[in-house]
Amino acid sequence: SPRLGYLRKVLRNHTAHTCDGEQLLIVCPRKTTISILGAFYGRRVPSPNLCPSPGNASQESTECTSATAHLKLLSECQDQQWCQFSVHSQVFGPDPCPGTHKYLITSYKCRPGNHRVKTVCENDKLRLQCRSKSVLAIYSANYGRFLRGKPECDALNAEGPHIECLAPDALRRVSKKCHRKGNCTVAADRATFGDPCLPGMKKQLRVSYTCVPKQLLEEVGPDTSDPFLLSDYMHG
Repeated sequence: SPRLGYLRKVLRNHTAHTCDGEQLLIVCPRKTTISILGAFYGRRVPSPNLCPSPGNASQESTECTSATAHLKLLSECQDQQWCQFSVHSQVFGPDPCPGTHKYLITSYKCRPGNHRVKTVCENDKLRLQCRSKSVLAIYSANYGRFLRGKPECDALNAEGPHIECLAPDALRRVSKKCHRKGNCTVAADRATFGDPCLPGMKKQLRVSYTCVPKQLLEEVGPDTSDPFLLSDYMHG
């Protein structure tokens, strides 16, 4: 049925890779929005294998990572039906390795309009539950302090600096506990996610998810709970 085809499409992880000087373009189906799973900008593999350098690659670094890629993608693309921007080092702030031709790897899902979002404050427990014969599909998970959306736990931060900070592997940790399960509980605390923020900053865990028929996730295949099917690009 068309609905099943659509659901299969929105349950898959997608990966886009874009070389310096190219345009990143992400388009999701109608009535869905982009949910960024992860992003890497820099270079971890040699030029001949990915995005060959237009000039002399003898000086290139393969130990090069931008710290701002994930936040940049969230600000440009998150919750949009499509997004497009030019990829070059100025877009990501200070150049982590001048003279090296870099690339952007973006991992994302297309999230249907009927997804649910649940937020808990630091040191509380997040509980997700589906009805029988359906299981959780996790679209995104962020732990830290975010300036987008209503910051439910932010009254406590009124004094602090106006900055974002995110735990790098929140999605992987939440997916491991919850994806494909009938219900799950995740503690929004330092033991689970570490502390990505300045000392004393109050954090929150925000997860978007939906409940889908059990057999549907089985058909989609063993979708890894690690958003980075990117490890090939990132670790050489």
